[in-house]
Amino acid sequence: MNKNKKTELGYNGWANRETWLISVWEYIEYFVDTYYDNEEKPDDVDSRDLQSMFEDIIEMPRSGIESDLMGGALSLIDWYEIERHVKEQLEEKIMDNF
Repeated sequence: MNKNKKTELGYNGWANRETWLISVWEYIEYFVDTYYDNEEKPDDVDSRDLQSMFEDIIEMPRSGIESDLMGGALSLIDWYEIERHVKEQLEEKIMDNF
């Protein structure tokens, strides 16, 4: 058995480990709550905005190996997959609170 739990779909059902980590660390819920609190609709969710929100939250090293490693990991995140999940969960939250 592969101890990385890699599946046909990538990593634990996500595109890759970096994208999966966004879910594990509950950033999708954060994004959903942010859009919901701002009374935005699922059609308003955009992958570039999600990436920008995330980069505003994290502390990105300015230089050195830490910056290079972090930048490499960030470039692997599938923001379109994150967008899809945020849209789905936002729709559910709107319907549950309607």
